[in-house]
Amino acid sequence: MSQLHTTKSGAVIGDRVVVRYLLGDSTPADWRGNPDAAQSDVTGVLLDDTDPLRLERDGEVVSIPAATVTSVRLLSATPVRNKEIRALEGVAARSWPGVETAWIAGWFVRAGHGFSRRANSAIPLDMSAHPDATTLARIARWYAERDLPPLLALPERLVKAATVGGVQDIEVQMLTCDAAPLTARLAGSRSDAVRLSDEPHAEWLAAYTGHRAGEDTDVEDATDAVRQGGTAGDGPPGFAAIRDESSAVIAIGRGVVTESPDGRRWLGLSALWTDPERRRRGLSSQILAELVAWGAQQGAARAYLQVETTNRLAGAWYRRLGFGLHHSYRYVTPDPAPQEL
Repeated sequence: MSQLHTTKSGAVIGDRVVVRYLLGDSTPADWRGNPDAAQSDVTGVLLDDTDPLRLERDGEVVSIPAATVTSVRLLSATPVRNKEIRALEGVAARSWPGVETAWIAGWFVRAGHGFSRRANSAIPLDMSAHPDATTLARIARWYAERDLPPLLALPERLVKAATVGGVQDIEVQMLTCDAAPLTARLAGSRSDAVRLSDEPHAEWLAAYTGHRAGEDTDVEDATDAVRQGGTAGDGPPGFAAIRDESSAVIAIGRGVVTESPDGRRWLGLSALWTDPERRRRGLSSQILAELVAWGAQQGAARAYLQVETTNRLAGAWYRRLGFGLHHSYRYVTPDPAPQEL
């Protein structure tokens, strides 16, 4: 039961969560607090999502019987303000802006030949951004002019997906970590096998577009979108690759260092991929280690990356490296705008 709740919440081991549980005979008496209450909450770091569910709270480990758990709510690793969400989303948007961009009523809209949600969605970065009908119609027209469907990327704390009519798609978690401890944790994975360049070579592009392009995606358009968008970011990019003995690319990654409005330099990590037949050999750690070391040389104080909530394996690995949840956002395809008379 507890695993179901943690899966629904997107929480994995190492996350800070609030667990709501029923009070009753199966609940330890010293947790019950108010005997008249039907349920209670406990906040802590998730240590185990089996039965019993275990949390660390103020240095103490508490166990909660799975049968009593009614919900698990995922929290950010540390308290985060809305302005910090806007700042980090702005950094991420500028680090891979797509091929075309524009501002519409406080929304940053991006187009990239339809390749990847990130490069083909509108995100509310300004405080003035609202999902009113007029604005959504303008956004829809902008995408229609480029033969693309309108897509919104909605940070949960800025615009709730439920307030926008339409179809909700995948939820994505924005994870962050201080660069210094991350560099230290990955120091043992550094490898001369990793090659860094400031432009994506043809094999890097083929590896990235090959595993991400859908059946209805034109490979040439996708490659062009990645080549343009991947190098058009606001900040120096680094493209990492590992080749095998036959010179075939078997692992890749991308980093870009972008400065936020407060002067902090962020290392954005993306495009991490390893050939399925070469996984569990530490290649991803080697790619990450070199990109993080490169980012530190560029003055990055913090690192961030995005992972889909359903990708629990990757999410758990990033937590073990020291990443924690900053915030999450969800993609939404809005309802069609009413036809103008």
